[in-house]
Amino acid sequence: MKLNNKVAIITGSSRGIGKAIAQRFSAEGAKVVINHRQSSDLAKNVVNNITAIGGEAISVKADVAQRAQTDHLRDETLRTFGQIDILISNAGIIIDKPYIESTEEDWDAAMDCNLRGFFNVTQSILPHMIERGYGRVIATGSIINEVADFAGNKFAVCTASKGGILSMMHPIAAEMASHGITVNSVSPGYIATEMLDTIDSAGLEEALRLVPMRRYGSPDDIAAAMVFLASDDAAYITGQTIRVNGGMSMN
Repeated sequence: MKLNNKVAIITGSSRGIGKAIAQRFSAEGAKVVINHRQSSDLAKNVVNNITAIGGEAISVKADVAQRAQTDHLRDETLRTFGQIDILISNAGIIIDKPYIESTEEDWDAAMDCNLRGFFNVTQSILPHMIERGYGRVIATGSIINEVADFAGNKFAVCTASKGGILSMMHPIAAEMASHGITVNSVSPGYIATEMLDTIDSAGLEEALRLVPMRRYGSPDDIAAAMVFLASDDAAYITGQTIRVNGGMSMN
């Protein structure tokens, strides 16, 4: 197993892509921390599913937009498992709205959850990784930073927040390289999760025509890329983005 005895925090992992990452990491031998903001029952179900087949998992409620709560997420993980090897910064929201109709509340929501969330969790956990001389940090990016026209779907505000994560990733990766810590991202295309329900259905159908594979990806497709970057197979890879989008970014 590629992640045997590693401890991984996956933010936003009570459902969707985060849930798939947690389950795949557990199958690869990792002890996993299921993070959620509101979905306590869903998080508990993920933990139960993992422990039922012999894995080790806990759930920790924490809003990544709040630094004190990301510190709590770190502390609970250390109290239970004693170390943190892998951080998956996955919690995020999507806002599908024309730019000129977007509000300050939309901007704040995207920046708080997506960009501030990445800032908070990395600030909380990187000092521990530096002290141990080892770590894997992987952010969930998005194809919206590469494809502007989504056949009617409009993501200007969210693009700013996701773009901020990718821009921060490079200097952080450079700073962390000498400490044995890699910092990378996985950029999903259209993935079949509950989040697609928040996007205009006509736009989704039209956007699918832009995908050379002519299908939505699955959360497991993203989880597989995450496992690779978290494993020793990717020990010499940092500051990079793996695009998992069925070829959509080639257009």
